[in-house]
Amino acid sequence: MATKAGPKMSLKLLINKKDNKVVFAEAEYYFIDFLFNLLTLPIGTIVSLLPKENCLRNLHESINKLEEAYLLPNQSNDSSLKLNTPVNAILPFFDPPLSWSDRHVKDNLVTYMVANDLSVTPMSMTSTMALFKKYNISEVGVLEEKVVAIGLEEALLLLHCALHSKEALTKVFL
Repeated sequence: MATKAGPKMSLKLLINKKDNKVVFAEAEYYFIDFLFNLLTLPIGTIVSLLPKENCLRNLHESINKLEEAYLLPNQSNDSSLKLNTPVNAILPFFDPPLSWSDRHVKDNLVTYMVANDLSVTPMSMTSTMALFKKYNISEVGVLEEKVVAIGLEEALLLLHCALHSKEALTKVFL
């Protein structure tokens, strides 16, 4: 999984060629752990991924510019209010193996289905058929498989798209 550009993981996408949208991704436990770890990111870290003109970014910059004279005595310049944790330092996927405390799902033979909106379910015929029905897919001829590699750059883009879109997988990979 590792390359010269750093660790990578692969994801198998099922694409509706007619609509040019990802229907779902077939994923192993490590990708699901990665997705669930996104929910543990401090908001101050996520702010760094938002557009420059953004209220949360302005709030974050205001906190960072405050001098110690305006903060409570136990809040220093390097306090948790600053929230400057770099994203790659808290995405444990990119420094495998994950410890059990960082893990969310079991490492077993289960394959997971990640929908375009990043909802996660164990892969089954029932969940697959439900998505086909949701997206009005009645013939398999419109479907195409594509394997993609995900490194830190794609991971950050996925986080960005998850904050701005209902179709994160399509926005990142198509």
